[in-house]
Amino acid sequence: MKADLPVPAGATIADAAHATDDSQCKWRASGDFALVHPSGWTIARYSVHDQWHYLLWEPIDRCTTTRGNQFYGPFDNVRDAMRLQRELTAHPQQQEMAA
Repeated sequence: MKADLPVPAGATIADAAHATDDSQCKWRASGDFALVHPSGWTIARYSVHDQWHYLLWEPIDRCTTTRGNQFYGPFDNVRDAMRLQRELTAHPQQQEMAA
């Protein structure tokens, strides 16, 4: 599966977004350090000791939640963050079938 492959060295965050999602609801680059999804999720990219890491940020509906900013990670690979977002947003029937 394409999403299991690491992002090649030198690839941009935008390259990763376009390589894994061919649907209408694509991840889109937002500058050099973030991807945004139409559903409100965000993946942020940052470097520590010359190694890229990624955080997945959950969208917040301030009218219905008091949690604050929920994030997941860090991930060493942007595609791992994308995969977790798909798992967390899967419809309940899909989650039951996977269990």
